[in-house]
Amino acid sequence: MGAFNMLLLDNLSCPACKTNQDWVIQFKYGLCRQLEYRLFDAVEWAGYMDTGDTTAKIVLVEGIAENDCSSCGQEVYARIFVDDNKIVAASLVIKPIWFTASDDGDYIIINK
Repeated sequence: MGAFNMLLLDNLSCPACKTNQDWVIQFKYGLCRQLEYRLFDAVEWAGYMDTGDTTAKIVLVEGIAENDCSSCGQEVYARIFVDDNKIVAASLVIKPIWFTASDDGDYIIINK
């Protein structure tokens, strides 16, 4: 995956077995230097090691859980929503988004 950041999510249900646990989600958006984020944190940018678009208004970012579910072993992905460079929501899912070769990383700009 290369350089990435982490979104820390507390006490969320596994989308497969519904068991609650804490999650660490790896994702590539903003300054990718293994920074730790929580919901409602502002995304950091530096002008180097950046992935994404600082001017995008609404972005959907794909993430993957650092570890599979501790209860059922399911691999878990996350949809992370960034609104005006702030992480505003995240949901856990089982199936990843399949990005096309023309996409720039694991994110989609919804509103420029």
